[in-house]
Amino acid sequence: MLLTSITRRVSMLAAFGLLPAALVTGEIKGPPEIEREGIDLIGELEDVARDIHYNADHLKSLTGSVQISKWTHYHHLEQIKSLVNEGLRPTLTRLTEIQSQLPAWHQDVIDQMLDSAKVLAGDTNSAILAKQDAGEVPPILNTEYKELITRIYEHSEALMKTADSAGAYAAAHLKAVEGGLDVPKR
Repeated sequence: MLLTSITRRVSMLAAFGLLPAALVTGEIKGPPEIEREGIDLIGELEDVARDIHYNADHLKSLTGSVQISKWTHYHHLEQIKSLVNEGLRPTLTRLTEIQSQLPAWHQDVIDQMLDSAKVLAGDTNSAILAKQDAGEVPPILNTEYKELITRIYEHSEALMKTADSAGAYAAAHLKAVEGGLDVPKR
């Protein structure tokens, strides 16, 4: 009897728009689970950004030498391409799927990371094309290619730093909530 009364009250609150319908039907996970998943995904994104940054750093240093093989450049570019397609894309896809269930500050950070990742992917594609179009011209003489590699490096660094900061803040926030502190969601 008591359970039926509570269920009826919750249904009435939802009907009058005071509770989100998805919460009443149980479609939304509780904040700690979603936040934990978001933290894990941001950590994965940071790891991928760090790997891209590593490869871009190598490419950046290699563009100043004529003695580095074309294969070495293609290898690092392919590594970056793979990391973007197989690492960033699925992680960001899942983050955007749960984005609306996260606090507002988290949503803004996801938008920033998504924008950085899009630019990073575009620059990676452009660098691959610039390298192919250059033919036998060594990277040291290919200014477009060198500029694109520098931009990939900078975007991956920004993405890595944003993910690191967001992940640390989110983890601290979640720990405070789980510890019983009354912290604003912001």
